[in-house]
Amino acid sequence: MIAGQRFDVIVIGAGVVGSSIAMGLAERSLRTLAVDVDLSGRLSSSEKNAGGVRATWWQRVNIVLCRASIEYYQRFRDELGFRQKGYLWLYDAATYASAIEHIPLQRELGQPIEALTPAEVNRRVPEIDKLDGIAGATFSPSDGLINPNLLKEHYRARALKLGAQFLDRAYVVGIENGSSGVRLDCWQSDEPLSDAGLERMMTQDGAGVAENGRMLELNADSIVIASGAWSPTAMKLLAIRNWTEPVRRQICLVDNRVTNLSQYGMIVDTSGVYFHNEGSHILAGYSPPEEPPGYHFNYDGEPFFLNEIWPRLYARMSCMERLRHVTGWAGLYEVSPDRSAIIGRATNRVYEAHSFSGRGVMQSYGAGQALADLIAHGKYGALDASELSRDRFDRGAQVWEELHI
Repeated sequence: MIAGQRFDVIVIGAGVVGSSIAMGLAERSLRTLAVDVDLSGRLSSSEKNAGGVRATWWQRVNIVLCRASIEYYQRFRDELGFRQKGYLWLYDAATYASAIEHIPLQRELGQPIEALTPAEVNRRVPEIDKLDGIAGATFSPSDGLINPNLLKEHYRARALKLGAQFLDRAYVVGIENGSSGVRLDCWQSDEPLSDAGLERMMTQDGAGVAENGRMLELNADSIVIASGAWSPTAMKLLAIRNWTEPVRRQICLVDNRVTNLSQYGMIVDTSGVYFHNEGSHILAGYSPPEEPPGYHFNYDGEPFFLNEIWPRLYARMSCMERLRHVTGWAGLYEVSPDRSAIIGRATNRVYEAHSFSGRGVMQSYGAGQALADLIAHGKYGALDASELSRDRFDRGAQVWEELHI
């Protein structure tokens, strides 16, 4: 029963971050509703990422939020498909010195990490037999890979058990932030959205004419904007400045009948290509620096693999010579100016958690707990995300994260 109810908090967006926030709010006994245009997440960044989880970052707050998340994932490793096989990050001469400089901070915050020479990289991963351009590497054994869908469903199940509600096929078209609360005007589809209708809705500024539906009104004391790459839509309705841009990221699934990398976790090459074993295949991604912002979901297919992925993999590993493209997909990063998330209070009665710049899954638990404390108690608790408030851009206090890929 949602019509006529008043909630303590309504979360706009129920991907992995929004679902984590809903869980955190429900844990603090707040009446919580999460609304999403598609709870299945067909175009969601939560469903279209590479599944990497790491606390190997260079900014303190990013390490802290990821460490808290990793510790949580460890408790439910089997349920979440969490495999702690580590992150091996290869650096060129321009970045290795900075990587070494940040190791003391990472260790101080509980992140185990090793520095490796090129020869040690080869001994650890013999398949990496072309060492040209590698100045050194770091290996973080507590990092690893997770199933993002299982993680999202885990958050939702726990939130539902604690009384939170989720509303599907709901698109927010109006927000009125008044003196006594926040009113959301939503368009809700009568039936599950078609793929074409969903893509049309999520690539335009408004509900358009996708499907038949109805309007409904929702009311709450506060709201949270947690709709990832689509957060600018809610910000526009509230006349809040938007700092984020959606940027396409493409991932290839390839067949390599010669090599099995299942004993390793994520490997990040000096070229920027990242890859790991995925069942009987290899999952590999690369982010061309010239990729323009926009809501683009087209996957460029085998040409992208042949032009961007394969040359970089083969330049590093002889065993990648006979790779065969199988399939792939495109999803969105929501990228902030400093490549760190925007978390905190946006304005009166409005909170936000978005612009994770590719680390939404990695930070979802920590971010959800931090923001839930801020909303429930008016201040941060054990996890302090105050460095990530939006006013840092006006204050010139950016949290620049250089290990963004």
